[in-house]
Amino acid sequence: MNTQAVVERFLTAFYTGQRDEIRKSVLPDFTMEGPFAAAHNVDELIELSEPLFQVVRGVRFRQWVVEGDNAAPLYDIRFESPAGNGWMTMGGWFSVAGERVASGHVLYDSATQHRILSGR
Repeated sequence: MNTQAVVERFLTAFYTGQRDEIRKSVLPDFTMEGPFAAAHNVDELIELSEPLFQVVRGVRFRQWVVEGDNAAPLYDIRFESPAGNGWMTMGGWFSVAGERVASGHVLYDSATQHRILSGR
C-alpha cells in the first residue's frame, strides 16, 4: 500500500467513526496534533474525538502532495448536526511507517466549524 492509500484509509475511518479501523491504521505510538487538542496514542485520539464522531459523516479528498513516507492532503469533511449541516475544508500532513500512520497534524478554520455546527 502506498503512502497516500495508508493516509486515506486512516482519514476515511476517522471521519466515519470506524474505531476498530482507526486502531488498525495507526502505529501504537501514533500522535496527532490539531488547533485545539493533541493525542499521544490511538486510545487518547478516539476518546478526544467522541464528540466529533457524533457529527461528522464523511470525507472527500481534493488534492494530495506525497513525498516518500509523508503525505499532505487537502480534504473536506461533512458535518451533520441538529443545528446545521455542511462541508468544511481541512488540511494536514501525515507520516507513514510501513502500512500505518505514525503521526498527523491537521489544520482547519474553526470559525467555519462553529458556523456549521451552530446553524448560523
